[in-house]
Amino acid sequence: MKEDEFMPNKNSRLVIRSGNVFDSLSGTTKEEHTIVVIGNKIAWCGSDSAFDKETNDEIIDANGKVILPGMIDCHVHLQSTATPQYERQYLRTTRGMLHYYALRNAQNHLIHGFTCVRDCGGYPDWGPSLRRILDNGIVAGPRLLVANLGIAQWGNQEAIGPFEVLEYARQLSEVKTGIDGVKHAVRDRKRSGADFIKTLTTGGVLHGMESKVDTSFFLDAELLAIVGEAHRLGMHVACHAHGREGIFRAVMAGIDTIEHGSYIDEEIAELMIKKGLYLIPTQTAGLSLAKPEILKQLPPEVVKKTKTVLSAVLENHKVAFNKGVRFAIGTDAGTPGNHHGHTAFEIMNMVENVGMTTSQALQAATIESAKAIKMDDMLGSIEQGKFADLVICDSNPLEEMSILKDSKNFAHVIKDGKIMAERGQITYFK
Repeated sequence: MKEDEFMPNKNSRLVIRSGNVFDSLSGTTKEEHTIVVIGNKIAWCGSDSAFDKETNDEIIDANGKVILPGMIDCHVHLQSTATPQYERQYLRTTRGMLHYYALRNAQNHLIHGFTCVRDCGGYPDWGPSLRRILDNGIVAGPRLLVANLGIAQWGNQEAIGPFEVLEYARQLSEVKTGIDGVKHAVRDRKRSGADFIKTLTTGGVLHGMESKVDTSFFLDAELLAIVGEAHRLGMHVACHAHGREGIFRAVMAGIDTIEHGSYIDEEIAELMIKKGLYLIPTQTAGLSLAKPEILKQLPPEVVKKTKTVLSAVLENHKVAFNKGVRFAIGTDAGTPGNHHGHTAFEIMNMVENVGMTTSQALQAATIESAKAIKMDDMLGSIEQGKFADLVICDSNPLEEMSILKDSKNFAHVIKDGKIMAERGQITYFK
């Protein structure tokens, strides 16, 4: 049987033999190691010399290759397609089509070695449904964590469009003011199948003229209520925050991950370190928006904000990293020009724009991202008892990180002990 035709049978162990294993806990590579998978878990990992073969073992020869833990993108929008004409697309897209966009986009992440993605907000219904389909192995795809609808302060930005569209949006997403209102919103997201809560404390770059990145949303008591209720229900909280005031209030409330963090400063960095909070920098989103071919298709106010905010991002994230803030990887994939499956660029941004070593950047994409989304007990490192989510690379990304950009450099992408993709092609069909 050829290696690229491999599919383990139900009674065999999957053995990945003689590879060089990236140890995300130490940031080093262990040479000539073998990994044994039983079911969907890693049963053993150790030196080749200590490996005992069994009769029914199904073998993948990883000699000369590097084995990574499955990588994680902590901030994507799977229903979004990266077109600058996103408003027009939404008006010409039925809700039912979102399932198919999301599946295609999820698989684009998978074939590029990202075996887990966190979807940070979108229309309800499709997220939990797709998560269940992928969990059951009906089709190939990464693990999904979904937020469903974000919890946004009502009236926080201008709304433009036909009355019927605006009224539909109100009925779908309005959150009542006050502690009881936001607590109910958290519970409603839990009921709808969300894994975590996404909220916002500032305006955004893409959200229009009246959406200011330096405006601060929610009362402190409301933010504390969101966090307290989410944690009580076993959910973590992610917060879109660009401006300094909004980041500060989110950090003071103990929100687990700060998304974007464009105007983070040293004082906020020290608070985040003290509280053990994570920054998800999403630099790829700003850099993609700033491409001339994208900018020319955007409204003038968005162009202005893009240039201003990106300049702050490239300066302030360095400050945060040098202070010791914990970073995890997220792209905001789906925003204009920011295509799904291109998360390798964000890992490279951490080296080029933030100052990480290649080892630190890979740790950010694996164990640090797993910690950020509260799943480091099962993801992010190659250890006995963790999920068998693995990526087998032809060469060492620590030496040449750009290999991560091309899915054809991945001999196998394995999730839950099943080979899902090979050389950029989905090969798992139940």
